[in-house]
Amino acid sequence: MVRSCLFAVVAALIVAAGCASAGVGGAVDASGDATSQRDAAASDAASDAPSDAANVCASAATCTGALVLGTVSGDTNNQKLSTSGYQAAWIRVRVTEDNSSALGLTLRVAAKLTSPSGANFDAFVYVNTGSDTVECTTTTGTLTTTGNVEQTRAEWGEGTIANGADDGRDVSIEVRPVSGTCAPGQTWQLEIEGNWL
Repeated sequence: MVRSCLFAVVAALIVAAGCASAGVGGAVDASGDATSQRDAAASDAASDAPSDAANVCASAATCTGALVLGTVSGDTNNQKLSTSGYQAAWIRVRVTEDNSSALGLTLRVAAKLTSPSGANFDAFVYVNTGSDTVECTTTTGTLTTTGNVEQTRAEWGEGTIANGADDGRDVSIEVRPVSGTCAPGQTWQLEIEGNWL
C-alpha cells in the first residue's frame, strides 16, 4: 500500500516536471478593485475547472526572472510589443517617460490578453508607481473583458503640471492559468501598448 502511494506521488511529480517550461515565445509588440474582482472570479472558476488545470498549465516562470520584451513610451507615440505562450508566464516591459513639456502627462500602458479556445488565462499588471523598483505583489489597473479578450490599463505619474521627475517604470505582467487545458498548439496572445489610445 505504501509503495503504491509513493509510486503515485512520483508519477505526479514527473508529469508536473514535464510542464515546467515557461512556454513563452518572444515576438517584440492597470485600479485594484477590478483586479480584486477578477481574483475572486478566477478563484470561483478554478474551483469548477478540472483539478489538474493549474498543474498542467504551470511553469517555472517567476516575476524576478520575467521575460523582458523591451521598451515602450508611456506618453508619446503608440508603440506595441507582443508575445505568446501556452502556460503560466511572467513578462516585463520598461515604460519610459519621453514628453518633457511643462504640461504634465501621465504614463500609460495597457496589457491585452487573448485566451485560446479550450483554456482561460488572466493577465495581472504590477507597477510600483511610487519608486522605480520592480513590483511583484500588488496589482494595479482597470480591467475590461470582452469574450476571451481581457485588457488591463494602468496609468501613473504627473498630472497636468510636470513634476520634474522621471516617472519611467518597469511593468510586470503575469499570465495566470484559470481553467482548461494547455497545449503548444493553443497559445494565448499578449499585446503590450504604451500610451494607449
